[in-house]
Amino acid sequence: MKYFFTSINNAYIPKAITLAESLRRVYGEEAHVTCMLSDAVREDIDYSAFDEILTIEDLDLPVPSLEAWIFKHSVVELCTAVKPWAFKKIFQRHNAETVLYMDPDTVAYSPLDEIYETLPQQPVILTPHVSVPAQDEDDLLDGEMLGCLRHGVFNLGFLALANHGEGISFLDWWAQRCLDWCYDDGPKGLFTDQRWVDLAPCFFPTLHVLRHPGYNMATWNLYYRTLSRAADGTINVNGNLPLRFFHFSGFDLGTHELMLRKHAPDDALLHEMSDWYVNEQKRHEQERLGRRPGHFDFYSDGQPIVKDWRFVYRAEADLPKRFPKPYSEPGFREWMERHNKAAAPQPEGAAAPAAAGTGLAGAVVAQIKKHPRLVLWLNQNIPASVRARIKRRL
Repeated sequence: MKYFFTSINNAYIPKAITLAESLRRVYGEEAHVTCMLSDAVREDIDYSAFDEILTIEDLDLPVPSLEAWIFKHSVVELCTAVKPWAFKKIFQRHNAETVLYMDPDTVAYSPLDEIYETLPQQPVILTPHVSVPAQDEDDLLDGEMLGCLRHGVFNLGFLALANHGEGISFLDWWAQRCLDWCYDDGPKGLFTDQRWVDLAPCFFPTLHVLRHPGYNMATWNLYYRTLSRAADGTINVNGNLPLRFFHFSGFDLGTHELMLRKHAPDDALLHEMSDWYVNEQKRHEQERLGRRPGHFDFYSDGQPIVKDWRFVYRAEADLPKRFPKPYSEPGFREWMERHNKAAAPQPEGAAAPAAAGTGLAGAVVAQIKKHPRLVLWLNQNIPASVRARIKRRL
């Protein structure tokens, strides 16, 4: 049995089904596909494409409050933070020797032979965003700079681990980092689970960097990878190397199509593959599911969560301790509402409250108070004496 998993919320079900179907075309019944679902299991969604569903509750995370831990994360942060813990659960539950993670927007085209040949000796396999230096500025900006320097050298849309040697120690290290620091926070040098792995080759010498151009092909590395179709219909890269899987990254945002037009406007095969992917998403009900909000986007009473409030909650160390159940108990929401009353919209024609100040300064203060994350940053970085002088002048 070959064990694979992907990590999603319900909005990504159409993509995850497309991935699962591609793995079954390649491996048949040998493929065991787990869906790591950071969402509620819904009666109106068909999960039969997967062999099993894991939820966050199944992972036995070592945290004081699961509610508090979930609340700290955006959707993308949450779906990436659980990945190492899903690896652990699949290894444990199935006594698996190897487990492969693939992003939901990837599609397998041929057997991943190089992975299974390498894992017995090198139990951690990563694929870099790019493995050939850029030759012009466009490729430099989209590949080396945006792909690697901003988001990480390695693309964690794919990761292969074996349950021995440094595969175990890597997973323990990565899991601990993702438990506490899996955030999209550029000023801190973080990009979810991915930037951490830039350090992995320093810590784990048996790790293997896979440079085969048939793996994790995507729009950011098109400048040195060329597709062709053989007489038997198989798709090859750079002449005679088989395409193992393609990464349709940025599909919903439109960046996939934009990058395709920019880097390969006349590549008929790539555009054919992209059109096929569009049709697969339609077949799997992208229109109905693709924009559906997740279970963790709302408090337990159905009220939507203000995104910036998550940032305040995780940045103030005492808040998770004071309010360990931010979804099911109203304490944190009431606390935030009290601290943000000045930012509440005023009825049309109503006079601004005197405390907000007058003129341009008052207007600036009112705008700042509408952004809790900015208020938090200012409180942390402006000395108290300076803040006091500003308040007196207002």
